[in-house]
Amino acid sequence: MHDAYKNRLILFSNTFPYGTGETFLAEELPYLAKEFSEIVIYPLYEEMGLVREVPSNTRFCRALLTFDHKDKLGFLTKGVFNTAPLFFGFKEFFSRALKAPLFKRLRIFFNYFLMLRAILGDKKHMERIVSDLVFADKVYFYWGDKSAMLIPFLKKRLEGKVEVLPKFCVRFHGSDLYEEAKGYLPFRNEIFSNTDFAITVSNNGASYIKKRYTQVPKLIETWHLGSARHSGECANLSKENTQSGVFNIVSCSNVIELKRVDLILKALRLLVHNEEALRVLKDAGYNSISWTHFGGGVLLDNLKKEAEDLNVNIELKGATPHNEILEFYKNKGADLFILVSRSEGVPVSIMEAFSYAIPVIATNVGGVSELFRNCPVGYLVNSDITAQELENQITEFIKLPPEIKRQMRENAFENWAENWDAEKNYSSFAQELAAL
Repeated sequence: MHDAYKNRLILFSNTFPYGTGETFLAEELPYLAKEFSEIVIYPLYEEMGLVREVPSNTRFCRALLTFDHKDKLGFLTKGVFNTAPLFFGFKEFFSRALKAPLFKRLRIFFNYFLMLRAILGDKKHMERIVSDLVFADKVYFYWGDKSAMLIPFLKKRLEGKVEVLPKFCVRFHGSDLYEEAKGYLPFRNEIFSNTDFAITVSNNGASYIKKRYTQVPKLIETWHLGSARHSGECANLSKENTQSGVFNIVSCSNVIELKRVDLILKALRLLVHNEEALRVLKDAGYNSISWTHFGGGVLLDNLKKEAEDLNVNIELKGATPHNEILEFYKNKGADLFILVSRSEGVPVSIMEAFSYAIPVIATNVGGVSELFRNCPVGYLVNSDITAQELENQITEFIKLPPEIKRQMRENAFENWAENWDAEKNYSSFAQELAAL
């Protein structure tokens, strides 16, 4: 057992425990709480509304930012007018920011640079953070961008205050790792060279770091995420499960350009105007198609407008509490889950679909292929898939005999139970982190 004085974890999140995001962190936290005597959480910013429960040995502090993370005026006033260092940004600016596409990279650079200066400029809060770190043996950044930019500054401030620095650990997912997702991620070398333990959610992510950067973390290991085991029988594995006459598609993601949710709509539009595809649908015993999407985002209103004239039962649910999404999977089920992102880590949304025995069509990006193990559970498609190709893939799935679809549903659940069960994955990881 660790010395209780030092068996302490400082955790940096994006919003958790505020709001409804970072559901996989919410699932991981109880396992961390079993391995550490105390956990202190510093969110990057606060979301209004819900504040989630945390384990009894966990407390959370004021967010790093005192204003909304999308508030440009806040970044200008708090990020410019303070006494935080300036010169650290020059190297990044001249070596990496001044490359094509120039305007996009400059916009991203200044967003991150001003965010970091705004945090560093809040001297009293930085002192509180450092005082917490003095009595910690692990510092865990749940994302590999934003808050992780603090690592070199925190290490420097701890020098002389402790005999042994705590281990700085960073988990890397998708958009915080693959620069192609946003176009550019600032301060990569500074983050990587000061990270003691990099935790990637996929083997692909670990390879990406090693191949792309000259300065890499001291230790890089892959620890998969997971989704929680559910109780009771789900609709897709029910013995009473019979074909309803409706082919049900479900999807779950933010409605942003990166996720390409509109591609599903375009594919369905092609399908319902394709006589051959409609004949396939009818021959397979379906009278109609429905599509349910969970997730909000800046493009949701546009998607709703585009869907108005389509002769398909479409429900665009917007932002939905996590438990309601899982209840939908359990009680209603679906024939097919679709995710066609341009970039991903290893999506928990697919793990959750598998756990409810829902086959998946997904783009082969990031570590997505690592989810498709051992037996047929759906289809991996090219990252640059078109609406026509997606329509063809959906039609191919509809053509499958009922017994093959049934086997694919069972395969999906078995794949989840073997590889993506949160209890297995998170308990093993928490033990590893505590023993590091």
